Amino acid sequence: MTRDQIDTLADENGVEGALLADGFDDAFIGFAERCGSGHVAVYDYANAVKILVDRDGVSEEEAEEYLQFNVLGAYVGEGTPWFLT
Repeated sequence: MTRDQIDTLADENGVEGALLADGFDDAFIGFAERCGSGHVAVYDYANAVKILVDRDGVSEEEAEEYLQFNVLGAYVGEGTPWFLT
């Protein structure tokens, strides 16, 4: 998906407060919510790894290490995205 498509989906479904992971639009799956919490963006973990491998020319192991430390390890509040494995 493109960022415009993701934004449109959010607008059409009343999604507020969900933060998006920069550079991983092609791994975007959708939005999730649970009782008592706001919406969060959901990404496919394997696709996010593939994006890093293809875009940055790193090994799969390096991509996973980067993703774990710099993306999954970066809690930025209630709207922090989820990565589905």
